[in-house]
Amino acid sequence: MKFYTKNFARSVFIHPKVNLIILFDLILTAAAVFVLIQNFYFLKEKHDEFFSEDRVAKTYELYVGDELIPLTESDIHSKSAMYYIGLKLYDEINSTSMKVFGYSSLDRTYFMRKEFDEETRKRMDESGHGKRAVEMYEMTNYALEGLGLKIAEGRWFNRQESEHPFLLDQVPIVMGSEFLNAFQIGDVIFYDDGFTYDEAVVIGFLESNPGVEYYGIVQNNFDDAIIFPIGSSYPRNHQKKYRDDYDPDKLVEYTQRHDAAAFRERVRTLTGGYLYCPDETVDVQKVINDYTSKYGFYQITATPIDGAAYSETKSISERNLLLIGVLAVSTTVICMISLGGVLYNRTLDDRRTYCIYMSAGIPLWKINLSLILEMLFWMVLSILPVIALSLYEYQTLMIPLWQIGLFELIVMAVSIAPSLRVNSKCNLDLLIRNQMN
Repeated sequence: MKFYTKNFARSVFIHPKVNLIILFDLILTAAAVFVLIQNFYFLKEKHDEFFSEDRVAKTYELYVGDELIPLTESDIHSKSAMYYIGLKLYDEINSTSMKVFGYSSLDRTYFMRKEFDEETRKRMDESGHGKRAVEMYEMTNYALEGLGLKIAEGRWFNRQESEHPFLLDQVPIVMGSEFLNAFQIGDVIFYDDGFTYDEAVVIGFLESNPGVEYYGIVQNNFDDAIIFPIGSSYPRNHQKKYRDDYDPDKLVEYTQRHDAAAFRERVRTLTGGYLYCPDETVDVQKVINDYTSKYGFYQITATPIDGAAYSETKSISERNLLLIGVLAVSTTVICMISLGGVLYNRTLDDRRTYCIYMSAGIPLWKINLSLILEMLFWMVLSILPVIALSLYEYQTLMIPLWQIGLFELIVMAVSIAPSLRVNSKCNLDLLIRNQMN
């Protein structure tokens, strides 16, 4: 071990610039391999999983672009002419087969388990729901179809419940499949958080679902969620009509406040919501472009988040992967040529030293092993930047280290072969000739 340590230290101090070139070549190779494997994995695993069924996209994400969001928000709050154009555009789109919808998660701090009545908490425990807080969502009329959800028992919100939940004695709720064994249709849930209704009635249960498909990634599982009609979280006076502090005049004020908020959300849905189109023959983006041109509204991008409408995207991805593969292979070949040339020249410079080692009784295999161990050290260092990049970008190791290490070993083996061949020619005759020169 002492020989290997001394020879490595000698190489570091005698060939610092050459060693930096070796390290740079290996880092470049590791980075190229990382990008190639990462893209290959995404295409073959994620894309193939996403395209496993022959479906046409039905759900689209609507977006106006980051640069327009502040402008549209200003229009909404100032109720400019563009705001009223947005309302008209919203109504016209929803009068067709296409439906604009939105859904959002409510602040869980308002729905802690302690805020439910004792009977409700007991039933939740029976259902297996042991969480400290309950997931709550607000959804509009068309979110059920748009998100690909299905009712297992009961029903979804009707138009009146969706648009005017604040006028009901009890707010209707739809529960996830996890609660099906502990609750029944018509059950009343009492809760008091000082902000929303304190009575809710169960009108339906969802079928078990893996979640919402969003660009091929499944998220937001609703099995343990409770869904409210959108707008039900606004403070109301109506549910107090049987109490002493009931003020009927305030109900008008609350109603007007809700309607104004609902109108604002409709425009916001156009700029950052979703669209459901059951007609597979409709070119959604073309229709949206026609509407925005007709009314002079901001350009809206409709991006499909599910289905085979991504077939073109997959084709492009495959071509990109082929291009990345060619570049990665080219980079690797260039690095091997560069690395092999640098190592070969460095070995030629070190031949006199290696001959002295041999004359001192150190066998050739130890000299070669020393060179291999040194290259393994630079190889390990070259993988560290890739690890750092993966952890920084994805908070995990996207690619197993053994795969990158295996490619690096192949590059190293090919590159070091000429140097080992040069070392095999080292002998005492060569040492004498070097000393004479």
